[in-house]
Amino acid sequence: MVVRCVIDAAISMRAAARVRGVVELLDGGFQDDAPSHTTVQNFLLRIGLWQLQRDRPIRDDRIWIVDHTHSVGTLKVLIILSINQVDFEQLRRPLRHHDVDVLALLPVKQSNGTIVHSQFSDLAARVGVPRAVLSDHGSDLNKGVRLFQQDHPEVVSLYDIVHLTSRKIEKVLARDSQWGEFRKSCCECANAVRQSSVAHLKPPRPKTKARYMNIAREVRWGARALFLLDRVRSDSLTDRQRKRLPRDLVESRFGWLDDYRDALNRWEPLTQTGRRVITEIRRHGYGPASVSALNCVALSVPEGPCRELVEQITQAVRPTSEASSVHGRLPGSSEVMESLIGKGKRLQSGRSQGTPQSLTRQLLAMVTSTVEMTPEVVRSGLSCCSIKNLRTWCATHFPTSLQVLGRADLTPTPTEQKLRKPIPAATPNF
Repeated sequence: MVVRCVIDAAISMRAAARVRGVVELLDGGFQDDAPSHTTVQNFLLRIGLWQLQRDRPIRDDRIWIVDHTHSVGTLKVLIILSINQVDFEQLRRPLRHHDVDVLALLPVKQSNGTIVHSQFSDLAARVGVPRAVLSDHGSDLNKGVRLFQQDHPEVVSLYDIVHLTSRKIEKVLARDSQWGEFRKSCCECANAVRQSSVAHLKPPRPKTKARYMNIAREVRWGARALFLLDRVRSDSLTDRQRKRLPRDLVESRFGWLDDYRDALNRWEPLTQTGRRVITEIRRHGYGPASVSALNCVALSVPEGPCRELVEQITQAVRPTSEASSVHGRLPGSSEVMESLIGKGKRLQSGRSQGTPQSLTRQLLAMVTSTVEMTPEVVRSGLSCCSIKNLRTWCATHFPTSLQVLGRADLTPTPTEQKLRKPIPAATPNF
């Protein structure tokens, strides 16, 4: 019950333990019988480690989904998910957490194409050479896949459609001189309205990494904010909106959007076209009919940058579509990986964010999230993986946590130690 509360109901480990106590109390038992949040955490980690370390048969029809996740410092972890192609071809929907299997969590202090190639080769020797590898084509992953293909030419390299489309849109917008100015103005606007009564209208926060992934959100905000500005000017707001959106304030903070009215009219159809392409590949994957489907999309969008965008994506997808005619339908989106990483970050709350200890919780909790949770699974996981096994695995794969190092090196000063000494109780005079 507590494991499913954390994994499926998205509540904290402390809350799951308390819910279990309340249920026990209402059922006539004692609330003290509920496990502590530390016990709940150990349940998650032990089940995840058991699932990660279980034996897997050697197969040649697996599809790998790979990506990196980071910790503080130099630690970098390669996550490899897999799904059998026969299982994927039976799906008529995007991948979910329970559809995939976590094959490996491979932490390293440095990652490049050669290291990724070595990691792929070691894993292939244990579980078999995959049929395809799906990634975001980051520099180290892309090079690692190419080196792996030199040893195994039959492996197909798949490009995540969201990253592919975002890259193509970025190249189109890079030729527009107003795009850079618009982004700069968005940052200035966000700073200006952050602590004002219209803070809820501020532009979306820019991504510190892979900023091209934020293009659709920025354009969508610009179009909506300009639409709101027009409604304020024409006085077509509700009574409540008039009270919280004074015309003078809205004009002073968002009047600059008039300079980008024509540009937003060009950019919005471009991002909408990108979403149509992403939806097509996300739902159906890469298959023999992918090129035909994208050609239909191209014919339904206006000529110019939108059609040019679809044609560029079609050319990039064509080799994969031809390969799928031989190997069968292949996945085109790694959103299940992004979703799992996001879930792991939520589950690491409760300790310092970004430390190796919290990363351990994040990674093993991700593995637990891919398991169909039943009483038999919980019983098998806890009986096969002890706390000792968990501690040994953590000590082998992860360095000493930053919390421990901080306590060892940042010791209290002599003045602070004096203040920490308990003050003796006063002796009464009577």
